[in-house]
Amino acid sequence: MEILTNTRLLTALFLLAVFMGAGPGLHLINPDLTDPHVQLTTFGLPIIYVWGLFWYVIQFAVIVIAYRFVWSQRDDD
Repeated sequence: MEILTNTRLLTALFLLAVFMGAGPGLHLINPDLTDPHVQLTTFGLPIIYVWGLFWYVIQFAVIVIAYRFVWSQRDDD
């Protein structure tokens, strides 16, 4: 039962990361170019790239967690 709960949580987090990283989540951080004080970069990169990289790191973390804890437990059973 615990594996099923973890699997659903990881699946939901992965789908959220896919949705937010390359989907409508981009509209949350897309700067208004008519604003004279707009910040276009973060850490020296365009803010939209940082946003995408952040969600790709989340996706990678979910895959690593699933590999280490969910998939390995299924193989042991």
